[in-house]
Amino acid sequence: MATRSDLARRWHDLMDVNAGTIADGTATIEDVGWQLFRLHARRGQWAQEDLAEHWQLHNSLVLFNPAPVT
Repeated sequence: MATRSDLARRWHDLMDVNAGTIADGTATIEDVGWQLFRLHARRGQWAQEDLAEHWQLHNSLVLFNPAPVT
């Protein structure tokens, strides 16, 4: 999921959902919530793999980086 629209544009082949549309004002929280719901519902039925699975990219989820940002 991209949190910013510019990130979604740059990594369009890796981002399944652009939540930056909420901040842009082009979608509501409810709109993006339904988009996520439908995406997960399709994946629950094994109908669609996410883009990271498609490209066989695997990363550990890191919620914060303890290193200094430069």
